[in-house]
Amino acid sequence: MTAPPEDTAEEPVPETRDGAPKVTPEVAVDVAEDAASEVAEEAARDAADEPPRRRWLSFGIVGQAAVVVGLIGGVVGLVFTFVPGLRPGSDGAPTADLELADVNGRATLREYLNSEGIPPGTLSPAALKRLGVLSTIRYTSSGLGGKELPLVVSLTSRETGRVVCQHTYRITAGSGAPLTFRSWSPFPTTPQAANDSYNLHVTLFPPDGKPPSLDADDENDIAGARVAGPPLPLDLC
Repeated sequence: MTAPPEDTAEEPVPETRDGAPKVTPEVAVDVAEDAASEVAEEAARDAADEPPRRRWLSFGIVGQAAVVVGLIGGVVGLVFTFVPGLRPGSDGAPTADLELADVNGRATLREYLNSEGIPPGTLSPAALKRLGVLSTIRYTSSGLGGKELPLVVSLTSRETGRVVCQHTYRITAGSGAPLTFRSWSPFPTTPQAANDSYNLHVTLFPPDGKPPSLDADDENDIAGARVAGPPLPLDLC
């Protein structure tokens, strides 16, 4: 019988002293490569079977967007505050409503000053007794942006049509809420005609003071004073 060639004989597996196979560097590399390949294949299979993941918004991005929106809203609010004409819906025609809420045809100057909390100053007792018309005016306005409006209060002779007293006040336009204003118009020092009576006219004009007026109201046939009164300062008629 012929013995097999020496170069075909299998090399014995290295063993440790206790008989267990000895791990060489080459064996360790092969085992690691096989394990890595199996892990990669398994991960690929899992990825193919797994549905697409939902992307969640970052809380940081949401917070930054909220800050930007808040800043824009603040700037727009300031613009509308300082330039009311830019506010949406502010391009409509301005409106106003005026009424004589009360007319007292026999009110003394003292009564008017007391009702408004105005000190009498150097006015004489006789002047404080002068009779006139105390009117309480209520008005509302919108679309005028807080501008000043001329309010004209005039007292005229019913017989002659002559203006015996006229005041022009500069009042501030409101935002739709009712506002109240008082005015006192004295009768003339001497009657204009026998048994003369008087008409009271209140007119609210736009800021430029030109007609047409925004609104007006009247109180007619007010009985005047029958006795002469002392003269008054020019600003009181």
